[in-house]
Amino acid sequence: MAEKRKQLRQMVNAPVLLSHSVFGEIKAFTGDISNTGVFVRIENKPTLPKGAHIKLQFLSSAYPNVSFNTRVVRVTEEGFGLVFVDYEYGGDRYQMKSLKQIWKKEA
Repeated sequence: MAEKRKQLRQMVNAPVLLSHSVFGEIKAFTGDISNTGVFVRIENKPTLPKGAHIKLQFLSSAYPNVSFNTRVVRVTEEGFGLVFVDYEYGGDRYQMKSLKQIWKKEA
């Protein structure tokens, strides 16, 4: 099977917190991550369709106040493939391309 992804993926085993109205909050771990999305491995995975929106927070991040709004683009037995839609910081929503600017301000 040929690789269809345009972004390089990095294998990362990071704890995350997922939030959705169907299941509340679930702790999970990333499998891989890129600039545009992340795969999360979930035990006892809830049923969600492609297109569902999930809020994601990286629990071990240097920026714990940043939460990402994601959309399910792939569903497997192990978890969900999520694409980053935008992110929230300080009560406001921002486009993904501005994330590096926020990090530079806080550094």
